[in-house]
Parts: sequence; C-alpha cells; structure tokens
Amino acid sequence: MKKQVYAAYFILAAAVFSTLSVSALENQHHTVIADSSSKRAAAPGIPTLDDIAGDWMPMEQVDNMPAVHNFNHMLVVNRDLTSYFYYPGGLYPWRKGHPITTLTIDGQEYPATETRCFPYKALRRNRYCNGISIETDIRMINESRNVMCRITATNTTILPRRVTLALRVPGKLMADGIGVSNSTQRPGVIAIVRPARKPDGVAVEKDTVVWRWIVELPKGGTTRVEFAAGDEATPQVAQTDAAVTKWAANFNACFDDCKTNWEHRWADAFTPGNKHFSGHLPVLKSNDAALMRNYYVGAWTMLALERTQFPVHQRSFITSGEREDGTQYYWDASMQSTAWALLEPAGMKATLRRWLVQNPRSGKASGYALDLRDVRGFDTNHYDSIGGYAFNACTIFKTIDEYLRVTNDRVFLDEKLENGKTVIAAMDALATDWETLPKGHDGLANYGENNNLLECAPAYINCVPSCNAQNIWMMRQTAKWYILYGNTVRAKELETKAAALLPRVIALYKPGDGVWNAWQLNGKCVELRHCVDFIYTGNALKRDLSATQKSEMISFVKHELLTRDWMRAMSLKDAAAVNSDRPDHGPMGAYDGWIPLTVNTMWNLGDPAGAYAFYCHTAVVTREGPFAQAREFFGPNRTGYDAPVRIAARQGCMKECISGVAFSDVVITTFFGFAPEAGNAAIPAGSATPRPFSGELSNIHFAGKEYTFEAGPKGIKVTKN
Repeated sequence: MKKQVYAAYFILAAAVFSTLSVSALENQHHTVIADSSSKRAAAPGIPTLDDIAGDWMPMEQVDNMPAVHNFNHMLVVNRDLTSYFYYPGGLYPWRKGHPITTLTIDGQEYPATETRCFPYKALRRNRYCNGISIETDIRMINESRNVMCRITATNTTILPRRVTLALRVPGKLMADGIGVSNSTQRPGVIAIVRPARKPDGVAVEKDTVVWRWIVELPKGGTTRVEFAAGDEATPQVAQTDAAVTKWAANFNACFDDCKTNWEHRWADAFTPGNKHFSGHLPVLKSNDAALMRNYYVGAWTMLALERTQFPVHQRSFITSGEREDGTQYYWDASMQSTAWALLEPAGMKATLRRWLVQNPRSGKASGYALDLRDVRGFDTNHYDSIGGYAFNACTIFKTIDEYLRVTNDRVFLDEKLENGKTVIAAMDALATDWETLPKGHDGLANYGENNNLLECAPAYINCVPSCNAQNIWMMRQTAKWYILYGNTVRAKELETKAAALLPRVIALYKPGDGVWNAWQLNGKCVELRHCVDFIYTGNALKRDLSATQKSEMISFVKHELLTRDWMRAMSLKDAAAVNSDRPDHGPMGAYDGWIPLTVNTMWNLGDPAGAYAFYCHTAVVTREGPFAQAREFFGPNRTGYDAPVRIAARQGCMKECISGVAFSDVVITTFFGFAPEAGNAAIPAGSATPRPFSGELSNIHFAGKEYTFEAGPKGIKVTKN
C-alpha cells in the first residue's frame, strides 16, 4: 500500500473543517438508514435490518472482516476499500475467487480505516483520502453468484475538486472494450466484472484493466462509481457475461433488491403462515435493549447461514459460510435446536433423518458433520473407539429430543429410517453407545484424545465428566420417551443403568473448587477448569447435584471464566492454559455458543439473576456484527477482567457460526421457560418463579396453536393467542 500523501493546502483545510465534514457525513448516513426501514418488519413488531446492524468499527480493532450472505453463498470484505474474498463451494482458507479489484483516488490507493456490518451489506470507509471521503457498500443478489459494489466519493474540503477515480481490475479486456474477464483466480471458472457507468477512459496495464472517471466535485459534492461481478464454469462464459451485463445496466434496481430480499426473509422468519419457512420464530418485546439485541442478532446469525440449494432440504442451515458447501457440524447445530424446530420444522425433520443414520464414532467426514449435498448413505463400519467428535452422540440426541418436544411430533418416533431402525431405536442406540466404548477408571467410558474433544486442550482427554454425564441424561430422557411409547420395561432398564452410572460420574467432582476431574488412561486424575464440564455435566446432573456443589460451580464460573463483556472457555488457572491458546476453547476467548449455554446452566443451577446479567453484558460485542465461531481477548490487557473483545480469525475461526443462535434459544427456553417435557403434549405451564426482567414472547407455536409468554417479577404467564 502506497504511503498517503497530502498537499499542504488540504492538510490545512482538513484541520479547519474536519469536524464539520465528518459530522455532515455521519448525519447524512444516519438519515439514509432511518429512511430505509423495512415496512414488513413493522407488521410483526420486530426491529428492522438497519436497527440490528453493527456499528462503525476502527479497522485496527477488527481481525475478522464483515461478511455478506445471499442464502446460497457468502463473501468477506478485504482490508482495502473494494476487494473481497468470494469462492462458492468453500471460501476458507481465504481464497479470492474474483479479480482483486482495487480503487485509487488521484493515483493513490488508500486502506479502509473503518468497517460496518449489516445483514445485507458490508460497508468500508476512509474519510481522509486527501480531501475526499470514500465509502463503499458491497452486496449480493439473492441466491446468485454475484457481487455488487457501490463506491461513494465526497469532497470534504471547502473548495471544488477535480478528482480522478480509478478501478484496477486484473484480467483481460473484453471485446466491447470495457468488460473484464478473468480465468486465473479460480481453475475452471470464469469471472466477469463490468462497471455500471461507462468510464471516461480505459487502459490496459500488463494483466490489469484500468477504468478511470474524472469528476468535478463542488464543496460537499458526491459522486458514485459502481461495478457488478459474477462467475460460473468457464464453458458458460456467454451466460455469465449476459448476467453481469444485465446487473450492471440495472445496477440501482438490482442493488436495492439485495436489501429487499433480505427484508422479506427477515419478516417471514417472524410471521405465522409465511410463504417461505414451514414455521416461524417468536417475537420478543422488552424494554431491555441488551436482551432485545442479543435475541435478534441471534436470529440474524441464523438467517445468514440459511442455504436454499442443498437436496437434503431447500431450507437448510450450515455451520459457517466459509467451509466447504453443505457442511453442517452436529455439535454446532445442536445449539440452535429450539429455534430450528420453531422456524423450520419440516427442514429440521428431513435433516434429522440423515443425522440419525450416521455413525457417531466414524473417523470419516460424517463423524464430524453432515454433508447436506448427500441425500443417502452412511458409514456402516463398526468402530471400537471414537474416531470423530466425542460429543456426536449426545448432541445428535439432544437435537432430535428437542425437535420431538418442541414440535410434539410423536409420530416421528415410529418412523423407519434409511438403515431400517425406527427413530426411538436410534435414540436408544445413541443413549447407550457408551456401553461398548473402551473403559477407563471405574468403568467410565473413554472418549478419546485431544482431537476427539476440544482439539486445543491437551489434558481434556479420555474419561471426561461431560460426555459421561450426558450418558446419564440421555438414558433418562430415552426412558421418558419409552414410557410415552408404552415400553415401560425398557424405560426401567435405562433408568437403572443411569442410576448405576451416576455415582461414578459424581465422584469426578472436586469439592470446594466447583470443578471436575478426568481420569486419563495413564492412571492420572487430572483437574479440569473448563466451561464444557460446567455446561454439559451441570445440565445433565442438575437434579442430582447438591446445593453446595451447584453454588461452588457457579462461583468457579463467576470468578475464573466470566469477564466484563465475554468469558474465557478455560480458566487461566487450568494447568493446561499455557498450551491451549485457541480463541474458541482456550483461556484467551470463547466459542460464541459457550456463552448462552453457560447462561442456561447458571440459571438452572440456581442463579437466574447472575445468568441474566451476564447475558446482557455480552450484547456490547454485537456492535461488530453477528455471532461468530469465537471471540477473543486482544491487546496488552488480554488477561484482565475488562479485556477488549473482537471476533477471532486466527486458527481457523469463522466469521459467523450457527452456534450463535443459542443466544436466541436461551431466551425462549430458559428466560421465558418454553421447554416442553418429553412425552407431555401440554404447553409448559406458567411459573411463579420471579424473572429478573420484563418482556413478552409472542407467537410461540406448539401443538397447532400460538401462545404468548409474559415474563416479569411475578414469574411467567402463558396465554393462548
């Protein structure tokens, strides 16, 4: 990047008029946002897309840049003003599938100094480009292989300016003397870029086409330069060029449609009987801005990761946009179970048919995630130990259990799957899968090594409390479904097995510290100071833990994991902390899903006020955008309580992650108490337990009816709409 060079006059002018210029620009921007509110959002009473957008962030505080999604693909903007990463089929590790288009102002290229994330667009700006302010707005047309970019240049000086704006596009000049084609960025794919307005000049410099516009700008004057880009397989060059030509010729309409399509999808998500989803999300209303923000940003995260092109179901939810097409990790997806069952029950059911035939022990790709491009097939091999993720069995089980409870779809229990088993038999197999795993100390199941568990915590291996505790919960829960099913004999067998395993897991608790131990195969009993045991052991055994144990566990989390705005997945006091520095599961940050899951467990173990307060404190992180794979602490104070937080990018952390929907889930299930019991067809009754907030959650769909839950100091009141 060339060094910024300022003429002496413009330095003086900027010094005198900078405050006025910046203020005027900001007021102009806010006016645009206010005028563009979604009319459809007003009907269900939800925030608009512009209401939930992030704030302008200084670039030095951003490590993982904003993304844009169009329900088929995603892009991630770069650190300059115009280029981006876009690679349909799998963006990671940061591949630029389109020509790297860069902007110069009077021959000088400037970096973006700030960026802002919206559901339907990503903004970048630099207000100090030698008297010119540049703001770029990048979007994607709905479900198309397309990128649209608008560049707005404003004269912030007190005198008229003559400015040359140039876009440099790597590739070959096309026959019309304007368009650019590029087949070098991605093998077998042709990308085409075209400007919306004819340039004043076109030049070819080596392998780059340069478009130039010479503009006379009065004081405060503004001009725009825009371009459209698209790509497809090389043999389809004619069709690709025709599409890009159409987008460029109708730029304003296509550009506006990018927002309109997102607005319709956003409104559909909260509208009973909408034409897109098979269900809908509840509408939250509260005077608590932090509660509202986290809930609706969780919904934004969910819609960003919706994909409509996969055969498993036309309304699917991937784990993260950067991964290979159709990747849906069981563990991550399990954290959105209630929201998924409410918004898209038909798609969830179709997906669970695929989940339930997968081999939870497989070391193949299916032992980590489902490929939404495959509608049949599964690993039929038997494995004596865990090959994929150790949490597969319990997270697949949790998701099917939550689907059944939320939708009241009891018929599904009898359905035969591709492998010939019924759903209830598949649940039984998951709940008892531990019985044939290798055993360690005291007959506890061995859940493998670092790569099978947290991947970055070398001591978190073998006979860990979390997975063994989940076995107790799964057997108990399956017993409830068997009672509904009429098989009381099998229900009793599972309850007996759970009772026998319980004392062996409880013995892993470390009295006084609120943490848990694990037995390694080398005979060592190792202390674990990690949120995973608090979450998965605490929830599984909440009816078995003593009041003292619950209090100690909450104290551990509050004193060693929670910070002012976020949390540490692992305590700094954990013996493995120095060897576990990964943002999602180590001591220098946390996987976004851990926060709402920790909140849920704090609430269930007896501290609803503390849980709710912590949940609300984390809303500040959403000024950077939606929920991600992980957020990390950064800067010299990264070990402090008030350490600054940002979305992490290092070590493969993705921009958005479906686990962030748990910020919405916990509001529905925990704060408002919509958590139907297994085998119970009745809507959860109201509760006299006081809530540390006031609010209303309406349009909760259950058993064919819509309900409203009102929360306040007197508890929960449930009414049928």
